Amino acid sequence: MRSRLCVYQHVGFSLSLLGWVCSLVATVLPQWLTLNTDLIVTETFSIGIWETCVAQDEGAVHCKGYSSLLSLPQDIQLARILMCVSVALGLLSLGLSLSGLRSITCFSDDETTKGMLAVSGGAFFFLAGVTTLAPVSYMAHVTVAKFWDPTVPGFVPRWEFGPALFVGWVGGFLLLLGGLLLITSQCCLRKPKAIIELKPPLETVKRTMWYKMEYV
Repeated sequence: MRSRLCVYQHVGFSLSLLGWVCSLVATVLPQWLTLNTDLIVTETFSIGIWETCVAQDEGAVHCKGYSSLLSLPQDIQLARILMCVSVALGLLSLGLSLSGLRSITCFSDDETTKGMLAVSGGAFFFLAGVTTLAPVSYMAHVTVAKFWDPTVPGFVPRWEFGPALFVGWVGGFLLLLGGLLLITSQCCLRKPKAIIELKPPLETVKRTMWYKMEYV
């Protein structure tokens, strides 16, 4: 039981760590949405939550950061805030869950304390997955709604999904899976407490019976 718990904890921690890295990469990537135009076929436009970029066929990429936070669309503002919260929650979860692993004893040897740390780390990983999937899915929903907007003429270029959205989806699902695995492994595979049953020694019982027989 103890070895199975360690295996599940390590798998959950590894999945969560990989998901946090994907969430961090999605936050930094500027290719949340991409745009190809028929007028300028040699350039590809992309927007992220921090900057906009233009990539040319020659390999040159020119990026420019947003000048003001208040002038940004609401979907980009929301995505920026939630992705930063997700990265911060994931970083906190890494410390908590690492301290709660059974195979690491440099932080604490108490099983109850380590169990609480592991569960807390898994819960924060789960929240980090939610805060990653929410902005990514919302940006995808807005993009699909604008892409199929009947009021926009068909010849007008439309934004499409960028690589950062797919990286964010992968990271969010890995964070959810790793967090749930840490929580369920600690709750279902923890070592049960031993039941101590106090019984008098056999020699004591025999002596008591012998004294009673002699007294009679």
